[in-house]
Parts: sequence; C-alpha cells; structure tokens
Amino acid sequence: MKKIMIYTVLLLGSLSLAACHADEDEIFATADLILSAGDTLTIERVQGTARITNLNTKQVVTSSEFNVATLSLELLRSSYSADVEGLVRYRNRRGEVLTKRMRAHSDYIALEKKGRNEAVLDIIFLE
Repeated sequence: MKKIMIYTVLLLGSLSLAACHADEDEIFATADLILSAGDTLTIERVQGTARITNLNTKQVVTSSEFNVATLSLELLRSSYSADVEGLVRYRNRRGEVLTKRMRAHSDYIALEKKGRNEAVLDIIFLE
C-alpha cells in the first residue's frame, strides 16, 4: 500500500510539472518585423536598431539582429509599437546599389497567436 501511495504522488507531481511547462510556452510568440521598401526596390541589407515597446507593460526591447530585412524576436503575447532607425542598402529598378538613412514605425502590432506573427513596416527614407 505504501508503494502505491509513493507512485501516485510521483505521478501527480510529474503531471503538474508538465502542465506548468505547457502554460509557459503559450504566453510567448515570435514576432517577425519585415521592412518593406515597396515593389520597385530590393532590400539587400539593413543595419539599424529596432525598439519594440509593449503597450501594456511599457517594457522596451531593442535589437539589431536583422536577417536582410527581417527581425525575429521571441516576445510575450501582447500589443506592441515598433520604431526602427538606421541604414538600408537596396537595389533600384536600374540595378544600382544605393545606401540611405531610413526609419520605419508602427503604432500597433498585435502578437495574438502562438507561433509566428508578421508585421510589415514601410521604410521612410530620410535623405
């Protein structure tokens, strides 16, 4: 009888730990911030800093880890605003490679679902 009680306690403890882990995974989502320069320009590289602000908690996350024109971050599922500033190297219709200062902004990005959430930010050239 004593062995059955020990096994029961161990089984219940294992189940409770597994349940806690699943809950933690559900509060995070991947945010893919995609910079867009329109249909006529091809972005080759972005060198800049993104500042992402949680609209509920006011917590700010910054990152410069762009992969071409996309920044991927693991964030709490919530609502965010985003600001990006820096340099962009792009190719125009004639094939010329140019570099300009730019910024991009979004007042509202919703990370509502588990997994990947995409937000496209239009680039504003500063020069």
